[in-house]
Amino acid sequence: MAAFICVVLTTGKSRKEECPLSEENVENPCPIPAKKELGIIQSFKQAPEFVASVRQEIRLLQRPTWYEVRSTTVMVVVFFCLFVLYFNLLGRVLTLLGRWLPLR
Repeated sequence: MAAFICVVLTTGKSRKEECPLSEENVENPCPIPAKKELGIIQSFKQAPEFVASVRQEIRLLQRPTWYEVRSTTVMVVVFFCLFVLYFNLLGRVLTLLGRWLPLR
């Protein structure tokens, strides 16, 4: 049986004193958020605001030009063909190595 020794460096403070998140701020307590209405009624109330914000965001979008669409499409097709060639070549090499090496 192996014995494990755990060495912990301590500062002389308790865990609660050491952790900055556990300090209670008595002078400025965190406010408790008001409980919002939940359910489908609240969803219907927020729908117009949501649609307005979506429309505002869509106005900020810029559509790609035909040149950008064509160039990215060509790049995708070229790299697809390169990957096909690479994996085909890799498969042939590994097949030859598999036949050459006696692995059985």
